[in-house]
Amino acid sequence: MTGSDRTVEPAGNADTDSADSDRRSTYGPAAVALVTIALTTWPIAFNLGAYGAVFYQDVFQVVVVSTVGFALAILRPPYRGRTLWFTRIALAAPLAWLLLAVILFDSLGAATDNPAFGVLGLLIAVVSVPTVLRLLVDMFATDLTTVTDRTMLVAGIAVIVFIAVLGFVVGRNHQAFLTCDDFKIAGSDQPENCAKE
Repeated sequence: MTGSDRTVEPAGNADTDSADSDRRSTYGPAAVALVTIALTTWPIAFNLGAYGAVFYQDVFQVVVVSTVGFALAILRPPYRGRTLWFTRIALAAPLAWLLLAVILFDSLGAATDNPAFGVLGLLIAVVSVPTVLRLLVDMFATDLTTVTDRTMLVAGIAVIVFIAVLGFVVGRNHQAFLTCDDFKIAGSDQPENCAKE
């Protein structure tokens, strides 16, 4: 084969290569964030569907994550002005809610049995969890905060909502997927309407 018989591959388009590189550097952290959120969302939604309750472990998980986020926001403020105050309040709210539950109702169970206090806790979680996630992304995955690809953002939110709804539906209809023995082997309480063998 002579030198003239070789074919030379054309050089890559600089714009395409740059876009591919940007996509890889953004989608990697986004995928990790989505998997983490989905793994947290599924058990909460499933338990709510199967047992009609949010378990204390889930409540404590939100409290711990938001308290760590609060400490980070104090030690290394990621924002300025009103946004910082909103972030700090949103992150401190779950711990404040837990302490109020113990002070006013003597236990977390009694507090969540109170409809008004339970709804307040749910509202706090709905505001605090996304705030914690945004704070962590701003601090540790800054590539995600500079993303201009709205499609990826909308798709990510849609995936999380889908996982939450699916987890709830599977939990509500657990008899079609699991038996009483499956719950027993996993060390979970058996729902009253679990499927016998």
